Amino acid sequence: MKTVNWEAIIDKAGADADFKQRLLADPSKALGEEGVAVPDGVTVKVVESTDKEVWLVLPHKHSSIKFLSPYVAVCEDPEVPAGDSKSCQNPAAGCAI
Repeated sequence: MKTVNWEAIIDKAGADADFKQRLLADPSKALGEEGVAVPDGVTVKVVESTDKEVWLVLPHKHSSIKFLSPYVAVCEDPEVPAGDSKSCQNPAAGCAI
């Protein structure tokens, strides 16, 4: 099962201004460039913290959220259309690891 190196993506965004702009403008496409397939019907939102603004994401259902890193949380709610967890190739898209 493929896992995503989120820290590498974040590092790349920090080092490559063009990639960062693509990631902010069209996250699904930019993640696709890195081999992360975002399923149809799943929306990815990328926000950038500043020295005066920090983002805290509150999950819809606490029991269905799994944190993969300090940066990434996925929904493991079976009602969310994310595909079969046994064949999941992209945990960030919402399927269980």
